[in-house]
Amino acid sequence: MSNYNFDKSVDVGKFTVEIDSKAAYGYFEHHELGDDCGGGLWFTKNELTDYDGVFELPASVTCGIRELGFIVPEEME
Repeated sequence: MSNYNFDKSVDVGKFTVEIDSKAAYGYFEHHELGDDCGGGLWFTKNELTDYDGVFELPASVTCGIRELGFIVPEEME
């Protein structure tokens, strides 16, 4: 992930969420389980358009994305 400049970061619950707003990419990672319980985040015009790594985004990750000023559509909650 060294090719990114993660300029937005927040710890929420047991997760860290980091976003490179210029690249429109981010990731989330569990504090204890690491990337075994994490994944990638893709954005278009500050709105989450795709994610991977888990079937359903954890509620705390959704809150963290919103806290950083990005939109999470209802269908991705």
